[in-house]
This record gives sequence, C-alpha cells and structure tokens, in this order.
Amino acid sequence: MASDRPTKDPTPPDGNGGDEPISNEAFVAMHGDPRFTELKRRLYRFVFPMSIAFMAWYLLYVLMSAFGRDIMGTNLFGSVNVALVFGLLQFVSTFGIAVLYTRYANRNFDRSAAELRDELQNGATTKKREDNR
Repeated sequence: MASDRPTKDPTPPDGNGGDEPISNEAFVAMHGDPRFTELKRRLYRFVFPMSIAFMAWYLLYVLMSAFGRDIMGTNLFGSVNVALVFGLLQFVSTFGIAVLYTRYANRNFDRSAAELRDELQNGATTKKREDNR
C-alpha cells in the first residue's frame, strides 16, 4: 500500500543558526547555571501543586462514581445529574489549568528561558567558561 509519508522522519533544525552542534560541556555548564536552577524551581512551583490538586479532584470524581452513587445520581434539573456536572467540570478544570499555566509561564519564565536558550545556542556559555579559566 503506497503512502505519501516519507520513509524517514526529517531531521529537526539544530536551532543554533547552522553553526557547530551544541557541545555536551555547554549543556553541563548551563545545567549548573543558577539562572537555570531558578527557572526549574519556578516551573516545579507551579507543576507539582497543580498536578496534586488535579489528581485529587479526579480521584474524588472516580471515588464518588464508585462509592457515592446516590449522590452522583441526584438529578439537578431535567436529566442533568451530579455525575454529569462532575464529568463536565473535569474538562473545564483541564482547560483552566492549561490557561493558568500559559499565563504563569508567560509571566514567570518564558523570557528567562528564551535568554538561556539563546545563550546556549550561540555558545555564550562555552565562551564564558573559557574566559573564567
């Protein structure tokens, strides 16, 4: 069966303007940079609490569906019951978290991440390390 898809995945651009590939030393140096550590800390400060909150909310839904059938089966209006509202709120909360994350990322680390990426891709980290020797 013929396919329009190429047999080999294309090679992604290296992102550093076609210059030499980024060296392992540059990656290691960037990983130890306090700015990078602060960036990771800011990311984790959002991701871990939000993940825990979402999992708790989801588990509440699952547990209520399994053990709180009387409550979940309560009709709110027409044929809409508590279980249906819980299920729809799962989607709403997922999209809400995505919006919150986007705002948080834009405000707290997108600019810093772009600067660090640019520095890594342009070899500034390697140059800085060589200057310190």
